[in-house]
Parts: sequence; structure tokens; C-alpha cells
Amino acid sequence: MAYKRIVVATDGSASAETAEQVAATLASSIKARLTIAHAYVNPARADEAVARALAIAEREGAKVEVALSAEEPGDAVLVAAAERDADLIVIGSVGFSTSEQLFGSVSRKVVTHAPCDVLLTRSRREGEAPHGNPPYRHLLIATDGSVTADRAARKGYALAKRLGASVTLLFVGHPKTGELVLQDTVATVGQESGVSSAIEIRSGKPVDEIVDAAVSEGFDLVVIGNRGMAGAKATLLGSIPRDVAEQSPVDVLVARTIAQNLEEIEPGEGGVVASGDLKIAVYRDRKGRVTTLSAKCTHLGCTVRWNPTESTWDCPCHGSRFSTAGQVVNGPAERPLPPAEL
Repeated sequence: MAYKRIVVATDGSASAETAEQVAATLASSIKARLTIAHAYVNPARADEAVARALAIAEREGAKVEVALSAEEPGDAVLVAAAERDADLIVIGSVGFSTSEQLFGSVSRKVVTHAPCDVLLTRSRREGEAPHGNPPYRHLLIATDGSVTADRAARKGYALAKRLGASVTLLFVGHPKTGELVLQDTVATVGQESGVSSAIEIRSGKPVDEIVDAAVSEGFDLVVIGNRGMAGAKATLLGSIPRDVAEQSPVDVLVARTIAQNLEEIEPGEGGVVASGDLKIAVYRDRKGRVTTLSAKCTHLGCTVRWNPTESTWDCPCHGSRFSTAGQVVNGPAERPLPPAEL
């Protein structure tokens, strides 16, 4: 995994500065293309709102473009990411361990519906440098040994390798199980990446232990999968990843761990499969027959997701819904999802 296209969300506020800085230094460090996404209320002030983010990107030497939109902020960010086939969205958040207002509705919508990984950055105190270059040096990767958690671990290791950062794997649960899970992850994912690993096993509530480890042991980034860690099958964002994203006082990378292989899609289920640079919406019916469609919503191009409750393809940006055959069930989309080949 190598991030090639990064979208950073900004409204020009002081709290967005950390996200701007992290995104720019990260893009510069790994040679990724950076898009600054801004949803404006007043078109006359749009350039002013992105001026600081542009200056930071140029100072860090990142390749940058700007995406301005009159959409609702959450939709604007999701559309910008979908249109550019982004690998990563960077958005500011300070967690909400004390009050609702600290983790806003925009951050929540983006991390829940994003078509790619999401990096949530925490605001720093005034005068405190957000990060150096590279932006992260000590990564904590939470895993439970599941297939989806392994995918998140691979992304964390790949990022650590590009940044020259250290990795600690954390398992919360029974010590004997943890030993087997962590040793297996180190032997496979860790050795493949060439990054040396430390391991840690804790007992207790997963969210509490992950957050405590991040704080007490000086990690600057927590990596967790959006569907791993006992996440509910019916939602893209499991309860444990959600709570870690909301409560951690350090930055959190929520790795999107969608189905990546055709073989992983069971009868009666759907999933988005990567085919080269394309994303294919794959449905396997009860008899095992497979239907493959373009995963791009025909409204504005966002990546659809599988809705296991309704057995439909749903667009997270504007609510369009398609049948397993690609037909429009609900708008605003007017055209069906076209067939696609793996």
C-alpha cells in the first residue's frame, strides 16, 4: 500500500491547521498528490479559506490542487475523494471524550462513509508544532487477528516503512490467544514489510486499553481497521474503531478494510473489489452466480457500498440506491450502474 492521492478537508479555521500540516508533510514524505477540499458558503471568501493550506503545502513541497464545492461539507469531502479515487482523507478532529461538539458531524460523516482510509488529526495547543517531517515516528497498530484487522496492519506497516517509523502491535484479550495472533502477524505482515516490531498484550476493554496505550506509551498515531476489532457486519464502521476514533487524544488512522478478493464474498452478499485502478461492485447470489458492476455512483461518482440489510448498493454521498442488478431504486441518480468486468 502506498498513498498516491490524499484529500485534506479544511474550512480555514484554526482547528483545521493541524490537518493541513499533517496532510502536506505526509504528501511530501511519500510523494503523494494532495487535494485541498473546501465547502464554501460565501464564494467570494473561498480562496481566503484555503490560502493557509496552500501556503503550507507549497512550503512542504507537496504537489497540490484545490477542490471547491457548494455542497454540504461532509458531502464535499466525500465527493472530492471519490472523484479523485483518493487513497486517504485527512480531516481534523479533537475527539469527544468530554462533549459532543469536539467531534463534529462532518468528521463523523466522513469517517463513517469514506471510500478510502481516513486520518483523523487532533488539534494542538497554540504554538505547538503539529508534526515534524515525517509526521509520525511511533505507530500503534491494534489487531485481533481477523482478516480485516490484518489488512489494517498491512497498511500500518506500509506507512511505517515509508516514514521510517517504529511499530508496536497491540492485542487486547486472552494472553495465550494474543501471543499466537501477534506472533503470526509479525511473521507474515511484519517480515514482509521489513519493519521491526514490538508486541504488547493487554487485558480489559479494548477501547480503554488502546487509548491508554496510545497516551501512556507516547505513540503519535493509532492504526485500526474500520471493520476489524469485532465490528458489526452491517456497518462500515465497527463500534470499537468508532470509539477509538472518537476518544483517542492522538491521531487515528481508520483503515478501510473492504472485501478485496472475489473469493471473500459469500452467497447473498456484496462487496467492492479492486481491479487495477477500478473499483467493482460484486454481488454473489444465493446460487453462487456473480454480478459485477461499476462501483461509481452515476450521480456524482462516489463509490457505492453494500447495504446488507436491504441487499442494495447505496451511495454514501447523496443517498442514491441501486439494486443488485444495478437498477436505480432511489435517486438522485437517474442512470443504473453499468456492467463492469473484473
